[in-house]
Parts: sequence; C-alpha cells; structure tokens
Amino acid sequence: MQKKFEINKKFWKNKNSSLLKFSFIENKIKNKSSMERREFDKYKNNSLKLSLFIGLFVWLCVGIVIQNILFSLAISIVVILFLFVFLIQLPLMKKKKHSRKVEAELPFFILKIVMEIKVGKDFFRALKDASKEKGFAAEEFAIVVNDIEKGSSLKEALAKMNDRIDSLNIKRITSNLANIYLHGGKTLGLKKLAQELLLKQKIESKEFGGKMVVYSLVFIAVSAIVPAMFASFVLIGSYFMKLSFSPIEVFLIIVLLFPMLDAFVLILINSKTPLFLKN
Repeated sequence: MQKKFEINKKFWKNKNSSLLKFSFIENKIKNKSSMERREFDKYKNNSLKLSLFIGLFVWLCVGIVIQNILFSLAISIVVILFLFVFLIQLPLMKKKKHSRKVEAELPFFILKIVMEIKVGKDFFRALKDASKEKGFAAEEFAIVVNDIEKGSSLKEALAKMNDRIDSLNIKRITSNLANIYLHGGKTLGLKKLAQELLLKQKIESKEFGGKMVVYSLVFIAVSAIVPAMFASFVLIGSYFMKLSFSPIEVFLIIVLLFPMLDAFVLILINSKTPLFLKN
C-alpha cells in the first residue's frame, strides 16, 4: 500500500512538473502573441485613420464630380477597404523583402567570416571586419557589432537581429555563430550552411531559367504579335466587319495600352526573378 502511494505521489509530482512546464511555455507564447498583437494594433490604428481620411476625401471629390452621393459613397468604401488592407500588409511586405535581400547575400558573407577566422583572427574581430563590406547582410551584422560595442552580449545582439529579420536561414546562421563564439567550435558547420544556401540558390536559378523561356514567349507575344494582330484587325474589320475606330482610339491603344501591357509583363518578370540574380 505504501509502495502504491509512493508511485502515485511520484506520478502526480511528474505530472505537476510537466503541467508547470507546459504553462511556462504557454505563457511565453501568450506573451509573444500579445507583443505581436500590440504591434499589429499600432499598424491597424494608423492604417485605419489614414484610409478613412483618404476615403472621405475621395467621397467628397467624386460626389462633387458625379453629383451622386450613394455611388460616390460606394466608391469611397471600396477605396477605404483597399487602402486599409494594403497599409496593414505594407510593413510585413517590406520586412519580408528586406529579409530576402539579406538572405541573398548571406552565403558569401558567412564564407568571408570563415576565411577571416581561418587566417587567425578571433571571432569578434572576424565578424567586425566582415561587416565592413558593402551589402545588406554586412549592414545587418554591422548593427550586431555596434550593439556589442555598446554593451550588449552577442546573444542579445543576434536576438535583436532575428527580430528585425524574418528568416529561418538567418536564425540557423545566428545560432551557429553563437555556438562558435561561446564554445569555440570549428567553422566547418558554418561553412556547410553557407554551401547549402549556395546550392539552394543554384537550384532556384535553374528553375527560373526554365520559367524564363515562358516569360520571354509571353513578352514577345504582347510586344510584337498582339500589336500586329490588332493593326490587321483594324484594317480588315474596317472593310468587312464595319468596325470603326477613331484615330484617337487607335493612337491611345498603340501608344498607351500596349506599352502598359509590356510594362506589366516586365514587372511580373522582375518580381519573379530571385534577388541574388539581380545583384
């Protein structure tokens, strides 16, 4: 009986400790989500104020022009909703784009650090010298070096960098850098991570090369074939189909519409191009 009581006591003790651990992790998640919620609320309030102001201005201007209150109100509501969603997403889009720019330069920056350490420099000196190079990755690590010189530990400075940049690869790199600094490990793991990122970029460049063939065909069709077909359609249609285009309409289509389509295709190709191929 006493043995059974001791087993039950041990069971409840382990269960309570696991519950305490779970509650601790849960509290951490709640604290993190509340911090993110406060940041989101700040963006939400500013975005809502700006979109409402612009929407009311649009309502006033459109109402004066078309002299229809309900229709102008509908247009202003659409403008408010579009602006609100856009302004909410804009900071996240900027952060993601900056993270991609840093990721694109990260392999070469890491290999630079590995080379500096191999020539005999200590970790902090190698990090400081590598951060003097030009580029987004070097700028971010220059901020890390500056934080360390102001009194922050390496772990704290790298944690701030992880907050600024939303990237799993950068978190892996910073974790490896912290281990090398604290435990004096070899740079082999860091070099393998850089080579892995370079291999990933090589695969992405090959995939983009295959897609570029399709993009080129679309651009040729939009810039050359479609305008030629339109010219033929206008000439033939005016004789057999009784279609009539005024000179102004033809001029606007050729001078404005087709160049806008070409620009749209080029913007699409640019958005699909990996950032490391743009440098």
